Amino acid sequence: MAELTLKDVFIIISRRIWLVVLLPLIAVIAAAALVFFVLTPLYTASTSMYVLNKQSVDNMINYTDLQSSALLTADYRELILSRRVLSAVALQFGIDVETMREDYHIEVTSANNTRIIVVSATAADPVLAANLSNAIGREFSSTVVEIMDANNVNFVDIAEPPIEPSAPQKALVIAITGVAVLMLAVGIALLIEILNTTLRTTEDVENALSLPVLACVPKIEVK
Repeated sequence: MAELTLKDVFIIISRRIWLVVLLPLIAVIAAAALVFFVLTPLYTASTSMYVLNKQSVDNMINYTDLQSSALLTADYRELILSRRVLSAVALQFGIDVETMREDYHIEVTSANNTRIIVVSATAADPVLAANLSNAIGREFSSTVVEIMDANNVNFVDIAEPPIEPSAPQKALVIAITGVAVLMLAVGIALLIEILNTTLRTTEDVENALSLPVLACVPKIEVK
């Protein structure tokens, strides 16, 4: 088959428009049913804290204190995710610590060049997600003062039960599914055309036989 042009592609798609429309439509309906009726929505709640490691003996906060606190951000993250902190929280909720790590997606993040630590927990129950996040923050605040001599741990934002789920992102899943299957349907249509060796036009005959077409017999419908 000769090299396909953009016009050829549109012609092929028009010949198999049912395939290009039907497959994405079925995929979108299936994806919508999956995200709305099958998948369990998950909710993420976050607690943010400001941690200051004050080294000066007076009550003034200097640049060294701020820089030291920023450099300890990685230490704070590991401390929050440590067994010591998570075990205490897991005991409060009657959850195995490894189960809490894996099933509730405990995450610790921090914006660059800041001393604000954000603790997030994800669960199918929005209230549980908020309670876990706040409990981890409280346990961390007491632990960091005890073992790292941090002078100040303040909550910036207390986690509240989220209203909207964080996953699955329904519109995004449906849109990606529709686009992906649409591309697949177009690819299948093109593949069928490429594999089809039927001679339909005079150009196909000339390309296949390398001979000129001398005459064409028109199709005549007998009434």
